[in-house]
Amino acid sequence: MIPCSRREFLRAGTLLAAGLGLSQGVASVFAQGLQRLFERQKRVLWLQGLSCSGCSVSFLNCNEPGPLDILTRMISLVFHPNISATQGAQAIETIQKLVSEGGYYLVFEGAVAPGMPEACLLGGRPLNDLLVDVLQRADAVVAAGSCAAFGGIPAGEGNATGAVGLAEFMRSKNIPTEKRLLNCPGCPVHPDSLVGTLAYVAGKGYPSVNPELLTPDMMYKHSVHDDCPRFHYWQKNAFAEQFGDEGCLFKLGCLGPLSHTNCPQRQWNGGVNWCIRAGAPCIACTSPDFVKRRAFPFYRKGEAYHAVAYQEKDRKGDKS
Repeated sequence: MIPCSRREFLRAGTLLAAGLGLSQGVASVFAQGLQRLFERQKRVLWLQGLSCSGCSVSFLNCNEPGPLDILTRMISLVFHPNISATQGAQAIETIQKLVSEGGYYLVFEGAVAPGMPEACLLGGRPLNDLLVDVLQRADAVVAAGSCAAFGGIPAGEGNATGAVGLAEFMRSKNIPTEKRLLNCPGCPVHPDSLVGTLAYVAGKGYPSVNPELLTPDMMYKHSVHDDCPRFHYWQKNAFAEQFGDEGCLFKLGCLGPLSHTNCPQRQWNGGVNWCIRAGAPCIACTSPDFVKRRAFPFYRKGEAYHAVAYQEKDRKGDKS
């Protein structure tokens, strides 16, 4: 592993916290956590269930710190299904060796398929067979993306796999989730949220979370609606009637009140842009109900064509 100085950890922690709109105190925790991960005090195991690998691609698009620094300098990533060269029996052996030694964090991407175990194999074996032991022995578990957190697209209405999120799978196997599981939803998960969560756990321990959703408050407390740059239009009941218009995008299908994440602050692609700034409605990809019902599409043509799926009382964003 390439050497990394304390100054580099402090710089990485500061940039990561700044991108997330967090304090210098949190930046110090990030720096300490990244250093501990670098020193192999905690190793990282990444496994995939039913997924498109989009969260892995998002992870590789991290900006500050970048993917090269994360993979070769700051995180001891023992195995990743897309990045690692080893596969098959050798991969299984690597995973089993790590599990027997302990001292690791599990990052899990994609949904679990308890109703069709053969839908997801690793080394020719059902992933579910390996997953129970891996989950039981992990010091912390991070569900990367909405599929891992809540089931996501694989768990959509009518699916044949019985796909569920990691929390539901763990509870069905009597594996504790309290103070262990952290959900980082998004389709895909933002790399800053994922790296920041890992760094915080390594630096300080389990963070404050939503007690129902198990999402870290520092990334997922506020709704997109409450922090939306078009919020003033909503207050004035000024709604866009077609794409490109000024106004709140509610009547064009925006689901910002259902999506709790910090997209308005940190945006995407190194802070270049995000959905609403680009003129597209939020599709609530961090919501537990994301794509669950086929009767509720990503984009509605307008309220005359589809009933509103939420009311003002459903907003949980904290504007304090």
